Amino acid sequence: MCGIAGFLGKWNDEVLTEMMSSLSHRGPDGNGKFLDKSTAGDLVGLAHTRLSILDLSSAAAQPMLSPCGQYVVTFNGEIYNFRHLRQSLEAAGELFASSGDTEVLLRLYMRHGEEMLSLLDGIFAFCIYNKADGSLFAARDHLGVKPFYYAELPGGFLFASELKALVCCPDVPRAIDEQSVLNHVGFIWSAGTGTMLKAIKKLRPGHWLKVFGGGRTQVGRYYRTPLPRHTSNHTAAELLELLDKVVQDQMTSDVPVGALLSGGVDSSAIVASMCRIREPASIKTFCSVVARAGVTDNFGDDPRYANLVAQRLGVGIVDVPSSANLAEEFGPMLWALDEPTADFSALQTFQLAAAARANGITVLMSGVGGDDLFTGYGRHTAILAHTMVPPPLRGIIGSLASQVPPANVLGRRLRRLGDLFKLDAEQLLCESMSFSATRAPERLALLKGSSSLFADQPAMQECLLQSKGYDPVTRVLDLELNGFLPDQNLNYADKMGMRAGVEIRVPLIDRRLVEFAMHLPTSCKIDIRQTKKILRQSQSDRLPASVLTRPKQGFGLPLRHWLAHEGRELLLDLTDATTVQNRGLFDPSCVLSLRSEFQSGTGDVAATLLSIMAVESWCRELSARPVRAVNRSGN
Repeated sequence: MCGIAGFLGKWNDEVLTEMMSSLSHRGPDGNGKFLDKSTAGDLVGLAHTRLSILDLSSAAAQPMLSPCGQYVVTFNGEIYNFRHLRQSLEAAGELFASSGDTEVLLRLYMRHGEEMLSLLDGIFAFCIYNKADGSLFAARDHLGVKPFYYAELPGGFLFASELKALVCCPDVPRAIDEQSVLNHVGFIWSAGTGTMLKAIKKLRPGHWLKVFGGGRTQVGRYYRTPLPRHTSNHTAAELLELLDKVVQDQMTSDVPVGALLSGGVDSSAIVASMCRIREPASIKTFCSVVARAGVTDNFGDDPRYANLVAQRLGVGIVDVPSSANLAEEFGPMLWALDEPTADFSALQTFQLAAAARANGITVLMSGVGGDDLFTGYGRHTAILAHTMVPPPLRGIIGSLASQVPPANVLGRRLRRLGDLFKLDAEQLLCESMSFSATRAPERLALLKGSSSLFADQPAMQECLLQSKGYDPVTRVLDLELNGFLPDQNLNYADKMGMRAGVEIRVPLIDRRLVEFAMHLPTSCKIDIRQTKKILRQSQSDRLPASVLTRPKQGFGLPLRHWLAHEGRELLLDLTDATTVQNRGLFDPSCVLSLRSEFQSGTGDVAATLLSIMAVESWCRELSARPVRAVNRSGN
């Protein structure tokens, strides 16, 4: 919906304006600022860039002040149950000046303080300033759909929807965080609070943060995705009814709502539910078309299946060619993501969002989250198979499978399965999350000056401690919901959608569906032949059989083919020995060895190489942003 930014500290309007300007893509419909002297003598600045979705009038403009003038809010997101909450507030005597959700959020905080978070159903990141005590209160939604970055510095506290806004402040140090670099090389994302810059943190999903006068901060957690205390034998019919209700709630908008449609089960189910709420002919969907000539990566024929669904449901569909110059788009894509995420799915999402915007659509429904909630990735099947094979046989199968040449999709899958089968159950959970076929010890060796202080995704270890005792599939789904989903898929959905001025909503990870799915027996989600069992069953009367039986295939662009052809010069440039040496993050000889493996075809190292390229490219983008000298407040 918007971009937010602000500070409490020794800065001034110039810094606030720079931060706001850097978020203009998130709010092409307007912007606003608020400045005040806090009780502790520091300046408080709040900024907002607006994408108008609910209450398009000026009455909903932000930052929004309470009628009494004590509270000010800057808010990004949507509160889906705001009408119900408004009715409760009106019954308690509140009078409203606007018809949107921002004023509801503000008045809830005025009445209930941080306890109001338990009442919210939506996607949000916001900050509320209390003039009375000079404090800031911020929070991020339950699953982490909307981002919130912050920095605690000697000069005060800064926050924003995007890391790039914080970099506008000249006092933010630009030292690179080596742990995040290692995480991106192994997983293409980084869990926990860390970012690529040591000085900047992410507020985790389901957390709140309070900044007191004088700069002291406190962070708390109000929600965690549930681990099943018991299993509930819900039916496919109950899932269908709940999904329809969630989609109806999330279609709340004063502007047109469209959908992303890949022809997979998740996105197709969302569109099918939308057709129960709106006239199908009025719904416009968007599908990515990838050139497949000479491609050996795992990409299916999305347009074929998406058009089958569109015809079955009677919705409109727009095919969006993936025709960008990837070498030119690589750096800008990574900077837009705020992280060196080596995944061209992000670029595809931007192209789809831009096409939607060109067609008058500023809200898109997406199937993101279905794989993370109901199973769907190859790692889920691999983990299930691991539990079914007696331990003595796992090593034998692993040794045989890991010797298969990685010349094609099947060979790479078998080799990957072999590597995973050699691991014990605990190691398997973490390593299965990796996008890299390069083993963990070899990834650690890539990092220059690496030591035992570094470990792949230490935040995942915390998650595994909390899920200990549950079956392995439940545990890896818990890892997905608390790491991969917010830090990878939701991050690029938000950043790429907002880069095009489009909000992407994700009904499948509505809190109600998360509660429903996480209490299902694992057998309702997956067996050795099929994933998403109950979700597929729920759609049996709505979607074509060919869609319901379609195997999982990649969303993105053909990496190996691109690196060997169109992207070859960029590969040579970003992994050049002198370049690597000067950057000081990776061991040049290890990087050169990986490049030789790729060029000779002896190893499946393309994903690892792309991650190394992404880190170098992101660092170049950072360096291209000048450090501006500005006056501090009071100077």
